[in-house]
Amino acid sequence: MIPQPWQLTTKETPDFILKTSTPVIISDSTMLPAVEQLRRTTKMNLPASFASSSPTGKKVIRFQYNPALDSLTNEGYTLSIDQKQVLIQSSGAAGLFYAVETIRQLLPATVEKDTLPALALPAVEITDKPRFRWRGMHLDVSRHFMPVDFIKKYIDYLAMHKLNVFHWHLVDGIGWRIEIKSHPRLTEWGAWRVVKPGKMPWQDFEVWKPGDNRPKYGGFYTQKQIKEIVAYAKKRFVTVVPEIELPGHSEVVFQCYPQLLGKDKNGKRLPNTGVYCASNPASYQLLEDVIDEVVQLFPSKYIHIGGDEVNKSNWKKCVSCQKLMREKHLTPNGLQSYFINHFDKYLKSKGRKLIGWHEILQGKLSPTASIMYWGGEDGVKRVLDKGHPTVLTTGSVLYFDHYQSLSDNEPRAFGGYSPLKKVYDYEPLPKNATPADASRLLGVQANVWTEYMPNAKHVEYMVFPRMAALSEIAWQQKGTKNWHRFQSKMERMLSRYRELNINYAPSAYRPTINFSVSPENKKLKVDITTELPAGIIYTTDGSVPTLNNGIHYTQPFLLDHSTTVKAISVKDSVALVKPEIKKAIVHKARGAKVILKSKPTAQYSAHGGQTLTDLDFGGDKWGNGKWIGVIGKDFDAIVQLDSVMNVHEVGLNCLEDSGAGIRFPVGMDVWLSEDGRNYRHVKSWKQAEPANPKTSPEIKVKTIRVDFPEQACRYIRVKAKYAHVPHQGVFIFTDEIEVY
Repeated sequence: MIPQPWQLTTKETPDFILKTSTPVIISDSTMLPAVEQLRRTTKMNLPASFASSSPTGKKVIRFQYNPALDSLTNEGYTLSIDQKQVLIQSSGAAGLFYAVETIRQLLPATVEKDTLPALALPAVEITDKPRFRWRGMHLDVSRHFMPVDFIKKYIDYLAMHKLNVFHWHLVDGIGWRIEIKSHPRLTEWGAWRVVKPGKMPWQDFEVWKPGDNRPKYGGFYTQKQIKEIVAYAKKRFVTVVPEIELPGHSEVVFQCYPQLLGKDKNGKRLPNTGVYCASNPASYQLLEDVIDEVVQLFPSKYIHIGGDEVNKSNWKKCVSCQKLMREKHLTPNGLQSYFINHFDKYLKSKGRKLIGWHEILQGKLSPTASIMYWGGEDGVKRVLDKGHPTVLTTGSVLYFDHYQSLSDNEPRAFGGYSPLKKVYDYEPLPKNATPADASRLLGVQANVWTEYMPNAKHVEYMVFPRMAALSEIAWQQKGTKNWHRFQSKMERMLSRYRELNINYAPSAYRPTINFSVSPENKKLKVDITTELPAGIIYTTDGSVPTLNNGIHYTQPFLLDHSTTVKAISVKDSVALVKPEIKKAIVHKARGAKVILKSKPTAQYSAHGGQTLTDLDFGGDKWGNGKWIGVIGKDFDAIVQLDSVMNVHEVGLNCLEDSGAGIRFPVGMDVWLSEDGRNYRHVKSWKQAEPANPKTSPEIKVKTIRVDFPEQACRYIRVKAKYAHVPHQGVFIFTDEIEVY
């Protein structure tokens, strides 16, 4: 079962046989959602009745409220199954519902699709409770709109995994997806964008207006549809938390209402940076109107206001914003807090609470506001120390728009690398957390940003099976997770996904081909693994591995020459994935010491200088921990060979993802030395064209090579010049220095 129950014991008694005629006994109408879920699960119209005792001699399913189980919370439950009875107890209706979800996983996966005349439930005793109050999944429907039917299906997926918060990202810079009757233009225009061939949705974004003959893309949810979805979620004990972005990420609003933009000292309207003018009463009025309608649609305690990545450049130029800052003695960060705190008070007046991304901590935030943190693991403690109730959506782990494997067979993703095991192993509370920190931690949530997810099937691919790992983080008590147990359970869970027609990713079965340098003999060591158990067949002769061709992998092996390694995973005489292919490049600097003269950023430091001679190239997944990244300066490193060698070529392998601020170097110089003190310059390389400040969605990897007459050296200094782009911090990313 996923998530694993807190306490589970099996009993040596016969199974409970469930039939269409099996009576269900309840004592309160609030138990009906659990009964309905049981009917949906079993595909049986089980008869339910109010009674205080069981029918004589009949096998029954009984739901009971038990106040003595308060310590399990209202989401916890006990489940007792024997030959005669299924007894489900909880102190709350949610607990009864989650007990039914546990029953669902006790049944064969085929129950998801087939209608069976009888079902066998094994005899067990289960006591279960969640670790966190907030167990969430986010979905961005601004960048790509998702239909109502899929939103309901998404809510079903959450419920199946005992997740209880659906964070609905309804508004962002390139799409407004919620009907606001007081401001109809937000959806008449703002829900649609002009399709521009060859450009990503966020490039040259333009709202589509009625009468425009160009193709459009988009959609929105009517208030009727939203009410329907919220009611649907309520029956599944999922709270829908809407997000309305402010003060940033709102370009779409100002294309609909350009008069809301501030003005400079010449009275000229400022450019659309997606940020509300914090001194304009009309900004506050529009957002209050929106909130008035939002709180009527969503009964959630929390309303998410975004608050991240606020470009404050207009506030520094806007005459009225400057005047307000002088009057209130505010910095730009203080003005952000002034704006957000206004809506904190406004939401309080509506009986609601404000939650926003952790950037709302800039300035002086209201002590009653709650935080959603999306930074790296190293910042969790600092955020908890601020004293606000906090939900962790830790970006280095819980961003499900990141790649799930290092394979070239993966579809384009935003960047980063969060494979199944990395997600599963995540422990939200840092080791130095205090009891006070733990009390402030509301829970965890995974975020799904849809830049590269154009449809529902692609969302499923990115979410599954990582949602299963999230469910164990969120539900299981601290210290009770077990990766090997989880691995063994996933085969059954994947069978259930298949029966539900979920387009889950096979990434956990993709062979990961890892290269390293053997310290004994400096040969290239090849290690091939999969996250979920499977056999592996590989080749090194250029042929394609199949069930009938290749070597069955049993242990790491060595290579002394450059070649190509190809591998597939197999199970039950079936190839699970397409072949993985990785070039093995053996060069003279393998395993050599590297001194980094330019310090990389903490997030992109990999394994330090040794990363650059480990023969393990990073591919095009720059967040996979195999790339060295330096920002805003030239790359500079010295390679110390094991001995004096003759060399004639040096290569620097680099990556470019201009949309993420990572660019190829525009120049490179190489120096050689025998003693490490006296260097001679041997070659320069310079990019023919100047750096293009425009961004591209394409990720490129190339090796910048310089060759020169062969000569002896032991030390090689490589310096690469970074591409200066105005007003942008630019990275150089490199993963290997090749020497021949």
